[in-house]
Amino acid sequence: MKVEFLESAEYQYLLLFSFILFVPRLLLRFRIPVGISALTLGFICTYFLGWFDSDQLVLLFSRLGITSLFLFAGMEIELEELKKNAGSIIKYLLKSLVIILAVAYGVKYFLDIGLRPSLIVAIGLMTPSTGFILNSLKSYELTDEEVYWIRLKAISKEILAILVLFFALKSNDISSFLISKSLLIGLIILLPLLFSFFLKVIAPFAPKSEVSFLVLVALIAGIITKKIGTYYLVGAFIAGVTAGQFKHFIKSDESERILNSLATFFSIFVPFYFFKAGLSITKDLFTQEGLILGLIFIGVFIPLRVVSVLISVKFFVKNFWHNKFKISLSLIPTLIFGLVILSILKENFDIDKRILSGLLLYTIVSSIIPSIAFKKAPPEVFDLSRV
Repeated sequence: MKVEFLESAEYQYLLLFSFILFVPRLLLRFRIPVGISALTLGFICTYFLGWFDSDQLVLLFSRLGITSLFLFAGMEIELEELKKNAGSIIKYLLKSLVIILAVAYGVKYFLDIGLRPSLIVAIGLMTPSTGFILNSLKSYELTDEEVYWIRLKAISKEILAILVLFFALKSNDISSFLISKSLLIGLIILLPLLFSFFLKVIAPFAPKSEVSFLVLVALIAGIITKKIGTYYLVGAFIAGVTAGQFKHFIKSDESERILNSLATFFSIFVPFYFFKAGLSITKDLFTQEGLILGLIFIGVFIPLRVVSVLISVKFFVKNFWHNKFKISLSLIPTLIFGLVILSILKENFDIDKRILSGLLLYTIVSSIIPSIAFKKAPPEVFDLSRV
């Protein structure tokens, strides 16, 4: 009877939803991020039970999670804010681009892989996960000015990473690159028209439908960009940036409700993305060579990133120098981007498993460092939007 119970898809889903929706939240009291908990649950599930490996419902929920998260991240961007700080942002991004290219060259030279996968590995090593970071800042006891600076740097670097990622994925074929670029431009042109149509024609007669519309648009845009050879996050991010330019979504009487509802939505579905990523972690990723490479990544690139931020603080925001290490460590987590990069490398390139293993270890360790290093926050800061 026990075996028959476990073999029932209905009961498997019941167990999945029970664990994925509650266990990661409970583990927050031990300062274990939700993403790490859900990733571990996915690995335990595939290793010991063999469930959900090719499950379409879990795949759909994971896509809803990643697209709604990057939709929200895109809506956090204020173009006027970027324009106002354009000078310092450009300098910061130029420095970041130089570092990414140098890291890519080092990866290519020492690991003997192609330039394109080297660039993608470099993005995974050097890009902070903005959504993860922004929803954790309340627990770091930073001032409003420091949070503003961290937010600005994380968002701008994420934009840079998305642009470099697009180039790395499509640069092997000029015609494909031009077609994909044209489709992206078309998407950028079409989305404002779609949002305008919705706000003028549909929203007045469909109250409180904004979140459903935003999630649907982000999912469709994500699928489109996935089909043209980039990734879900690109389309969802573009949809979020576009939505953020409409006052109804961010600066109206309804905006707080919309953003809170959207945050609640992605907080429910993002764990499924991590869970799905955990399902793809196979035993062959756990090798001695992968462990050694991961430790090398940790020993080299985490200090490099800390020093890079310290230099930015030293030269651009000297008044934050007293909190320099807290600011630097807050920008360390790479969980979401790291897992995205792992997925891209597995799907598009024939990469040595030790590199994937090392990158996975680096991603996990970098993402738990702030929660270990900083003082434990009061329970009330762990709201539903923290992932």
